[in-house]
Amino acid sequence: MHDPELIRLAALASSLQRATIFSGLPETDLQRVAGYSRVVPLKKNEILFREGDPVEGFYVVTKGLIKAYRIGDGGREQLIHLIHAGESFAEPAVAGLPGYPAHTRALEKSEVVLIHGKSFLDHLRDQSDLALRMLASLSRHLHDLVSTIENYKLRDAETRLLHWLLRRCGGSATASIELGIRKGVLASELGTRQETLSRIFAKLRDEDLIEVKARSIEVPDVPRLRRMFEEHLQPEGA
Repeated sequence: MHDPELIRLAALASSLQRATIFSGLPETDLQRVAGYSRVVPLKKNEILFREGDPVEGFYVVTKGLIKAYRIGDGGREQLIHLIHAGESFAEPAVAGLPGYPAHTRALEKSEVVLIHGKSFLDHLRDQSDLALRMLASLSRHLHDLVSTIENYKLRDAETRLLHWLLRRCGGSATASIELGIRKGVLASELGTRQETLSRIFAKLRDEDLIEVKARSIEVPDVPRLRRMFEEHLQPEGA
């Protein structure tokens, strides 16, 4: 008869292996991580933790989409980052913060794995490869945060959308951008309302700059889109 606990650990280790931070980690280490981790299911709009909550550990998203945000003046949510399946978050808190630095909420039915902080730090002391993976993950978070700050510095929602599109176009003359999130989530990422985003999409479509499909955005002329973005960066009246 199969041991249910061994089956659970094997399934959990398999889920963790699909996460960027653990990809390619030896099976023995994955099993050890699984041993001090647990699955946390989340309903749509359910809060995982709030800013200042005591740190239990960090998380890996296995299903769904998680929003990390803070509450600004007037009670408005200010997006920090969207975390997709296969990504980890809250690692900096494990490194010694007194509490989580932001709120997190599931934007759809989701599932995350909580990796117990103290046990993970003990594991790091034994496994240098795992420590390097932690540093790489922290570096990715810093890059994402810098990109978010740069995006919010842009003066209006249309400029922010152009920037978002161009970051995903690469160096090609044409591009097809997979829209892996709902337009309402994208609006939140860009710091605007869904109605405003829909109007901007309509404007860009009318000007033949983009073609919006069910699950993708087609950009027929990337250089032209880039020129428009650069024009938006010019000081008003220049």
